[in-house]
Amino acid sequence: MRRSTRLLFATLLLGLAIQPLFAQESGDDPDDPRTRAEWNDTWFGEPDAAYLLFKNQAAQAEFARWSSTFPLAPGHIRAQAVLAPAWTNLGPTKSTVNPYSDFNGDIDSGRPVSIVVDPTDRKTVYLATSGGGVWKSTNADTTSAATWTWTPITDTLPVNSGAGGNVSCGALAMSPTDHLTLFLALGDAFDAAGTGIYKTTDGGSTWTPATITGGTPTRAYDLCVLDANTVLVGTKAGLFRSTDGGSTFAKVAGSPGGQVWSVQKFDASHLIATSEGTDQGIWYSSNAGATWTQASVTYKASTTPGRITVSTSPASTTQAWGEYEDTATGLIARGLLKTTDQGQTWSFVAAPTASKGLFQAQSGDGDQGFYNHCLAVSPTNINDVFLGANLDFYRTTDGGGTWQWMSSWNTAGRPYAHADNHCWAWSSDGKLYVGNDGGLAIYLDPLRSTIPSGHDATFLDGTRNQGLITHLCYYLGSTQASNAADASSRISIGLQDNGTRVRVDTGSGLANSSAFDETIGGDGFGTVFSTADANKVLGSIYYADIQRSTNGGANFSDANSGISESGSNSNAPFVSHLALGNNATPDTVYTHANTKVYKTTNWAASWTAMTTTGLPSTVNGVSFLIRNIGASRTTDAVGIAGGQGTVFLYYPANGSWTGSTSDVTGGAFNTGSVWFDTQNDQTVYLTSVAVNSSAHHLFKTTNGGGTWTSIDGTSGTSNGLPFGIPIHCIQNLPGDSNTLFAGTDFGVYESTNGGTSWVRFGTGLPLVASRDIYLAPDKTYIRVATFGRGVWQAPLTAAPSVS
Repeated sequence: MRRSTRLLFATLLLGLAIQPLFAQESGDDPDDPRTRAEWNDTWFGEPDAAYLLFKNQAAQAEFARWSSTFPLAPGHIRAQAVLAPAWTNLGPTKSTVNPYSDFNGDIDSGRPVSIVVDPTDRKTVYLATSGGGVWKSTNADTTSAATWTWTPITDTLPVNSGAGGNVSCGALAMSPTDHLTLFLALGDAFDAAGTGIYKTTDGGSTWTPATITGGTPTRAYDLCVLDANTVLVGTKAGLFRSTDGGSTFAKVAGSPGGQVWSVQKFDASHLIATSEGTDQGIWYSSNAGATWTQASVTYKASTTPGRITVSTSPASTTQAWGEYEDTATGLIARGLLKTTDQGQTWSFVAAPTASKGLFQAQSGDGDQGFYNHCLAVSPTNINDVFLGANLDFYRTTDGGGTWQWMSSWNTAGRPYAHADNHCWAWSSDGKLYVGNDGGLAIYLDPLRSTIPSGHDATFLDGTRNQGLITHLCYYLGSTQASNAADASSRISIGLQDNGTRVRVDTGSGLANSSAFDETIGGDGFGTVFSTADANKVLGSIYYADIQRSTNGGANFSDANSGISESGSNSNAPFVSHLALGNNATPDTVYTHANTKVYKTTNWAASWTAMTTTGLPSTVNGVSFLIRNIGASRTTDAVGIAGGQGTVFLYYPANGSWTGSTSDVTGGAFNTGSVWFDTQNDQTVYLTSVAVNSSAHHLFKTTNGGGTWTSIDGTSGTSNGLPFGIPIHCIQNLPGDSNTLFAGTDFGVYESTNGGTSWVRFGTGLPLVASRDIYLAPDKTYIRVATFGRGVWQAPLTAAPSVS
C-alpha cells in the first residue's frame, strides 16, 4: 500500500528513459493500509464470526441453486448446455508502461498472501491472494521466456466471507509428505475477512472443509504443516491445531491468545510462534505445538513491539531470525531478532548505520511496520537473510553484520520491484519468490555478489504476473460516445493500491486487449468517461481528490478547483465517488465531501457546492455524513446515500434536499449507492452494504422518496436475491424501467419485473463482489468491476439468464 504518486506521463510517451517524479498527495499521507482498514470497517462494518458463517452458508446455497452458472473446476466440462449470456474476463492481465521504472516489462497483479513452490516440480507454483482466491501455474519455468499460464483453483469453493472479494485468503501451505495436499486458511489480514480452513489432496481440483472448535477465526495469518497429521494455523483469534490431517482444528489451550502472526518449525517437534496484543511476544513449543511457553526477548532499546514475524530455515534446527514493528514509531526496528536455542531466548542484532544499508536507501523505508513484513532465510545458510518492507528489499549474508540494498520501488540505483512486501517462498533451485502489493517478484540470483544498479532480467524477474487476474477493482468507467470509433472498447478502472488504469491497445485492437496502464497512482476510486466525448475521463484518489483527462486517459491533471475539502482526511471521504449527471449536459458530473455535494458543468474544470438546505447536521446524535451519491441521467435530480440509514433526494423544482432522519434501511444503516431510473426520476433505488444477516439490502421508491419499500425478499422467502448479502450497486437497462441489474457480493443478479423477482445473470462469473456496473446505452453488453477478479463483460442480446 503506497503513498499516491503522480507521473509525468507525457515524458514516457515520448520514450524518454527517466526516473519518475513522485509527489506526496495532500491529506496527511492518506494511502495507508490502516486508514483503508478503518474505512472498510466504517463502510461495511467488521463482520463477526456469526455473520461470516451465515455468509458461507448463503454462498453454498447460491452454488447449489445456480450451479450451472458458476465456473467449472479445472479439467471439467459442463454436463449440459446452458442458455445464458457468457461472462468474459477483460483483465487486467498486464500493462505496457511501468510508471515507477524506466523498464516497462514488469507486470503487476493483486496482492498475494502466500506463495507455494512445489518442491518435487518447481514449475508448479501456487499463489493465494487477498481477494482473488488461489491460482496455480504448472509451466512456471523461470528459465523460459514463455508466458506462464495461471488458473484459478478456488472458483468452485462455495465461500465468500469477507466484505468483498472472490475467495479471501489468509494463508496457504503444502504438506511436507504429499505435494498434492495443501491447506488453505481464509480471511485476509488487512482487507476482506473470512472464516474456514480447507484441504485439497489433488492439487486444488477439489477442497474439503475442516471442522473448527474452540472459536471461529475471522482472519488467518500463517500455516505450518508438520507432517501428514499435524497442522497449525495462526489467526486473529489465536492458535488452532489439527492432529488428524486437517479434518478438525481446535484452539490450543495455553497458547498465545492474541493475533498469531507467525508459526514456524525447527523440526517436527520444536516450533516458534508470535503474538500481538494479548500474550504479546514470541512463544516456543517442544511437543509439536501441544503446549507453549513464552520466550525471553530482548528488543532494541526504547522500542515497543507490535507485530512480530519470525522465520526458520532447514539450514539450522536451533537458530532463527525475527523482525518486529516498533509501535512507538510505526517503523520496523532496524535490525534482526536472533535465537540460537530453538526460540527460548532472543536478542536484537542492530543493523549498522551505513549508506544504502537496511532501511537507509531512502527516507521513509521501513514504514507501515504493521503491514509490510517479509523475512526470508536461505534454506542452505542460516546467516543469509532477506528482508523487505514498504519501499525496498535488502539482504545480509553475515547474520545482520552488514546489509546490501537489492531492489527499489521508486529510487534509481537498483532494479525495480513493486512496493510493500508480504510473503516469500524458495524454489528448489535457489530462486526467491516474493509477494508484494503488485504480485510476484522473483529474485533469480539472490546471492549474486554484485547487485545490479538497474534493470537486469537475470537478477530480478517481474514479468510473471501476466494472466493473474486478481486486481481489486472499486469502480469502472466506459462510454459509447460517437466521436471515437473505439469508444465502446474504452475502459477506466480504479484499483486498490494499483492506481487508476486505462485500457490500452497492444496491437490487435482495443476490443481485444486485456492490458491496462496506470495513469494515476495510489488507490484508484471513482472513475467515469463522458457519454458524449470518449476523450474525456475523470479519475480520483483519496479525500475527494479528482483528476481530469481530455486525451482519453493518456494523462491526468488535478481537477479540484472549488472543492474546499479536497485532500482533507477530516472533511472528505477516504473513497472518492463520481456520478455522471444529465446526458443532455454531458459535462455535468457530481462528487461529494463529507457534508456537501459538488457539481461541475465543465468536466471538472471547476466545481460548485450545491445547497445543503434540507440536510441535517446530526442523525440520532451522530454527525451526518454523505456516504455516496447518485444522479439522474435524464433530469437534474441528485440523491444522497447518507449515514445512519438515511437517504436524501434533490429535485430542482424543490430547491432543497428532501428526506428524513429516520432509518430507511430498517437497521442495516450502511447505505451503499443511489440510482435514479432512467425513465422516471421519481423511481429511485437505494442499496446497503451492511454485514447484517437479518436486514434488507435493496430499497425502492416510486414517489420521489415519499415511501421506500424493500425489494430483496425476506430471510424466509427468497425472491432470487441472496438475502442478507451486501448489494453494492443497481442500475436499470437504458430505456427499460423493468429490467434491473444488481451487483452483489455473490455476483450480478437480474430482474425483468422491476425488482419483484431476481435470477443470477450469466454464466462463468465467479462468486465475486461486483462493485460497479456499466450498461451500454445501446443495450448490447454489461460490464462489471469486481473486487478481486478484475473487469468482466457479458452480452445483453444473448438468451435470457438461467431461471
